[in-house]
Amino acid sequence: MVLQHIHATIFLSKEEKSLDIATLYASKYNRWFTEVRSMLFEGIVFKDITDVCVEGAFPKIADSLGKRVAYKLRNAKKSILTFKIGKFVCHFHNSPQYWIRATDFVPYFWNEQDGEKISTHVKPLCLTTELDASIVAATLNSSLFYWWFVIHSNCRDLTMREVRSFPIGVDQMNETIKQTLFELSADLIQDLKHHAQRKETNYKTTGRVIYDEFFPRHSKYIIDKIDRVLAQHYGFTDEELDFIINYDIKYRMGLGN
Repeated sequence: MVLQHIHATIFLSKEEKSLDIATLYASKYNRWFTEVRSMLFEGIVFKDITDVCVEGAFPKIADSLGKRVAYKLRNAKKSILTFKIGKFVCHFHNSPQYWIRATDFVPYFWNEQDGEKISTHVKPLCLTTELDASIVAATLNSSLFYWWFVIHSNCRDLTMREVRSFPIGVDQMNETIKQTLFELSADLIQDLKHHAQRKETNYKTTGRVIYDEFFPRHSKYIIDKIDRVLAQHYGFTDEELDFIINYDIKYRMGLGN
């Protein structure tokens, strides 16, 4: 089975002169294997997303659970953007595909042209405390943030817009949740390092390249713990938490291969 990686959007519009306010519908972000391509359009479902739109994006939500999660996130008053800039850094990879990779260290990267350096795909978030940096790292690695990335982005590039607009709401977190996320972030970072592999390749522009590749799917059990803690923070029901933990699970875990 071959998974199709096609990033395309189809817009349909119809003029309704009798309506003063437009209604916007969207489908989810659809992934499919080649075997079901002929049935793709038959299975597309649309949902009214007029009341969950955000500036600069049409959320790709096509189910009631997704809308409920979006409502609860919107009620969180603070976002990552509100943190003051400091010396504690959380690094995230800006081409995530199925997993967001955020760490409190700089992933190893070396090329023949420049030597050891920070990859251009790794972006920094500078925070004022180690606790804040750990909470942000844990949150960015969560399946909840992955869902946020998918519904608001082009599904290829993780930009500062998606990161800064995520309503993390640290000021509203109780101390137990903060401490638990701090500990889970450390556990996840250790597990990511444990499963990392040093890879080598060649590019015409930079020559030989050596880098560390991470495999977050092996750490899914820790990521699930992070999502359970975040579910307490946002007040998700068990059904909403299950929706987030299992979102895109077949493709993220490679279960269809």
